[in-house]
Amino acid sequence: MTEMTKLRSRLLLIALWVSLVGALVVLFTFVNARGGSDGSSWAFSLIVSWLPFLALMGFWLWYARFSRRSSSGTSWVDLYEQQVAENRRTNALLERIATALEKPSPG
Repeated sequence: MTEMTKLRSRLLLIALWVSLVGALVVLFTFVNARGGSDGSSWAFSLIVSWLPFLALMGFWLWYARFSRRSSSGTSWVDLYEQQVAENRRTNALLERIATALEKPSPG
């Protein structure tokens, strides 16, 4: 997926989110203006009140799952394992340097 396609899909998601919130605000305003105090519209009022929160939580979970991978496509676990391997190589080289420095110089 190219960067432009990723940007377009993110912008599409943002536009979808803004339109969903706008539609829910209009619906909630309509329900309150109509006189939502009657018992028949309590379920609709509950859905309108909780749907943005549930949509936000769903988006957050999707984004958390989506961002598990770095921009190169490598997972964070793989990057961590590569870092551990690099640290082991560095430690081995440092040990070789330390043993070379501990040897007495001839003469």
